[in-house]
Amino acid sequence: MRGRTCHLNAISAIAGLAMLVPGMSRAGALALIPWPRTVIEADGAFRLTEHTTISYPETAAPSAALLMERLHLRRGDAAGGAVALRIDPAAGTGAEGYRLIVEPGGIAIDADTGRGLFYGVETLLQLVPSTCGMPCLIPAVRIEDAPRFEWRGLLVDVSRHFFGKPALLKVIDEMAAHKLNVLHLHLTDDAGWRFEVPAYPKLVTVGARGDEDTPGAGTPRYLSKRDIRELVDHARLRYVEIVPEIELPTHCGAAARAYPELFDGERSINPAHDASWAFITEVFAEAARQFPSPFLHFGGDEFSGDRWDQLPEVQRLRQKAGLTTKREVEGYFDNQVAQLIAKLGRQPMAWDETAEAGVAPQVLIQWWRKDRPDVLDAAIRSGHDVVLSPVDQVYLDYPNALGEPGAPWEGNDNGPTSVGKILSWEPVPQRYTPEEARHIRGVEAALWTEFIRSERYMQFMLYPRLFAFADVAWRPAGREQPPDFEPRVQTHLERLRAQGIHARRSASDAVEYMTH
Repeated sequence: MRGRTCHLNAISAIAGLAMLVPGMSRAGALALIPWPRTVIEADGAFRLTEHTTISYPETAAPSAALLMERLHLRRGDAAGGAVALRIDPAAGTGAEGYRLIVEPGGIAIDADTGRGLFYGVETLLQLVPSTCGMPCLIPAVRIEDAPRFEWRGLLVDVSRHFFGKPALLKVIDEMAAHKLNVLHLHLTDDAGWRFEVPAYPKLVTVGARGDEDTPGAGTPRYLSKRDIRELVDHARLRYVEIVPEIELPTHCGAAARAYPELFDGERSINPAHDASWAFITEVFAEAARQFPSPFLHFGGDEFSGDRWDQLPEVQRLRQKAGLTTKREVEGYFDNQVAQLIAKLGRQPMAWDETAEAGVAPQVLIQWWRKDRPDVLDAAIRSGHDVVLSPVDQVYLDYPNALGEPGAPWEGNDNGPTSVGKILSWEPVPQRYTPEEARHIRGVEAALWTEFIRSERYMQFMLYPRLFAFADVAWRPAGREQPPDFEPRVQTHLERLRAQGIHARRSASDAVEYMTH
């Protein structure tokens, strides 16, 4: 037995794994992303052939189907497969953890749950050489693994520039392969409304036209109910949850073009009209019907309240409700929306401005404003759970490197959002007590699309930075750093390129987006 141990104490029970395979290089051979909690490499390998069989219970059928498709395995008898998948609530791996053992005599993956088993399968697939023919060798290893955060998300903005089902299916596949589990779809904004609400048909016939460059122009582009159903089903099989976001009270330009009578003359909903609340109620009810996620995100960011101050009906509402400031009116509105979502049996979620406005602790807060750590601290002290998305660390619409294209705003304050910068991010502030840290539900990267017009450029901005983010979202806190990311990611980049996905390999790939 020889090898490397990362993150946990060595597990001595695997000495029997050793069997020398001439010509196999051990150092740096494991291109695993995210890097598992414990990895013990051994000499030897499992020989995968066209005759290799797999055994599994019916509860493991989705994960087994993935392996059978990718590795061309055949199902063996219940206990005789060379590759064994097992789900046992007593396995001791946790809700998303797994145990993977590869030895010359066979492969076993054990997990408490189907989700954990799926992640074990994804790790096994990363162990298979990219040039695997039949037969090929899978290196001997023992892995004990579980994530640090339960929420490991990616926001994709499909409003500013529209990306439809085919593009999103590919994103879901890459998320699942790297153990990310929440796809947050920013469905509505000033540029376009991107999902159907049958009770308000003009949201798509009018609101879905155009994009950031030409709002209101062209043919409607949106996710149909069938598109959403297929996306949700595809994601569910890969243990990815799709969380819809409908922006309120502002960022509503597309909806205002469709139903101006419900808005304030600009891009914010008018909270003093009963018809506005009927609209809000039906929009979230329809989102709940189409998306089974336990969360509904209602936005709540970047609202000034200045236009509301000019509306007599809003002033009357303010007096009636005993509200004295613009911020109190904003908080009143946010809490009304949160209560509406709760009545649908879902947990409301919103950006951190709503916490500053006094939204109730039941709302899951997404903190993005890097220069407002005081808001994050106050939200946690008030009992909110939070998801961390600081603009200068994990907003992937910002440049990869100096001189490369990307968003021009505050996310640049501490330099480009490079792979190295993402990998160096420690999400939980050192000032937090263990009790405060428990309120951090997880982390989420974001890809806003004001400047992203094509799927090719979207892929360039996502990869490999999304893989670096996956490493951070999964790895334990305060442990030994995983092996260098650069050697590990090369195999992943080669795979993406072979599939026609335009992942960034170096600065030279940026040239096509810097010339016009």
